[in-house]
Amino acid sequence: MDKPSIPSVNKSSLSFLDNDTFILSKESSYFSKSLFFTLVSEVTILLINYHQRRQKKYQTILESLNKKTGNNSISIANSQPRIIPVSKEILEVVLLKLNAFEQQKGYLSTSINLNSLSKILDTNSSYLSKIINHTKGKTFKNYLNDLRIENALEELKNNPQNKKFTIEAIAFDLGFKSAESFSKKFKSAYGMYPSKFMKNLAA
Repeated sequence: MDKPSIPSVNKSSLSFLDNDTFILSKESSYFSKSLFFTLVSEVTILLINYHQRRQKKYQTILESLNKKTGNNSISIANSQPRIIPVSKEILEVVLLKLNAFEQQKGYLSTSINLNSLSKILDTNSSYLSKIINHTKGKTFKNYLNDLRIENALEELKNNPQNKKFTIEAIAFDLGFKSAESFSKKFKSAYGMYPSKFMKNLAA
């Protein structure tokens, strides 16, 4: 008995199959790339929307703070010097050093006071006190507290790591000797306690 013959596959049939396989592979690759780019685009849009919502929340909170303080935000900018019983040369040198003190955030030290800062600036406490009174329009104590409170607002607003720490730890890092002192001064300046301010940012 003759064995059944196996149908032969011609080259054109193989070529056709190879072509179909190539097309399917190409379509699959195109689909994968399209899916990838779609996912990337959606994630990017979500991140942008999240960032915009956070910025809007910050703005809303800050506007609320401004209203509570009558739009009188703390100002520590140098004003034009009035008549001070010190020489012009001494005044200019002390103001330059005082500006460097502010830029370097020397006020974050809990041990800083009028006498210690006078030594750092290489002047005497009487001159320094008068210069701050006349150029800043405030006492040394208020000048120091205002610097700390304004810095505290920026730190709480921009540094999310702070929510991991207690108010006492944050207060010490920001130059205050106690959580109570920090909380009272923050509320006096911005109309709410720092703990509530951080909760509003995290909400």
